[in-house]
Amino acid sequence: MLAVQIQRYGPAESLACVDVPTPQPAAHEVLVQVHACGVNRLDLLLREGKIFQVPLPRIPGTDFAGTIVAVGADVADRRVGERVLAAPILSCGQCEHCLQGEDNLCKAFGTVGSTIDGGYAAYVRIPARNARPVPGDLDWITAASFGLTYATASAMLRRGRLKKDETVLVLGSSGGLGYAAVQLARCAGARVIAVCRGTQRGASLLTQGADAVVEPGPRMAEQVQALTGGKGVDLVFEHVAAATFEQSIASLAVGGRLVLGGVTTGTQASLDLKAVFTKRLEVLGCRGSGRKDFDHVLELMARGAIRPHVEHVLALERATEAHHLLESGHLLGKVVLKV
Repeated sequence: MLAVQIQRYGPAESLACVDVPTPQPAAHEVLVQVHACGVNRLDLLLREGKIFQVPLPRIPGTDFAGTIVAVGADVADRRVGERVLAAPILSCGQCEHCLQGEDNLCKAFGTVGSTIDGGYAAYVRIPARNARPVPGDLDWITAASFGLTYATASAMLRRGRLKKDETVLVLGSSGGLGYAAVQLARCAGARVIAVCRGTQRGASLLTQGADAVVEPGPRMAEQVQALTGGKGVDLVFEHVAAATFEQSIASLAVGGRLVLGGVTTGTQASLDLKAVFTKRLEVLGCRGSGRKDFDHVLELMARGAIRPHVEHVLALERATEAHHLLESGHLLGKVVLKV
């Protein structure tokens, strides 16, 4: 079967189109014929190998949608011919955390497309519990475009305890994760300040739930303070990390929270400890998402409360080009590979 592998760490050109054997499902797994696969920032980080390292070769692709073509001997709740999309987080499904829908706290935590092979392929096998029915009549492209980013954004906003009528600052709002956070925060009744470069993308974010848009950079906190009457924001949704962390902390109100769910630009940042204790700030970490977050997002998708934006659809063989597009920083929303 056709697949795209990370065969060595490096630039987008290190992705390789290869012919590999079609996998066969184990007893608790299903085999999915992939129709579309979303491209995420995680894919780029895995390929670069600087922040995350996985055994190589690895077929990336956390978000994908397709049709079940085979089921393992012990699978009772999925069937051949069913339209499914991938739940991104791997877990044991049996521990206290998993039973509470907090799969991201499970000791067996992993991610489709990094811990195991993912959806940059004609076929992929995954645990049956990670194959979820596609909501309603969603098309393949849309179904493959939201799982990881929207579930992670939901988990981060939940971890950050965002409440109705609070103000949240969303970093990287033009990318998949930030774009999801803008929509989800708006659904929660919050006031949203989006961080984004570019007038056209900023205008688009205003139509998707943002109340205001600010530019990233050394004056970001100054812009935020001006928009909030000098108060600052209640919550910062941070995943850019090193490049923006100081300005994010400076944007917080007294008693504000910063939730960190990614380290796209690096793992080391300066922290104003005086601001932390004098303003009673909280810095909260969030790893991945839980089953409850994914279920929440599926319910919102089913009733049309959220809608991901897909800017480019490319053939699987053009995965290198897809990575370059994501690296450019000029996208709004997602790139999806069609298989």
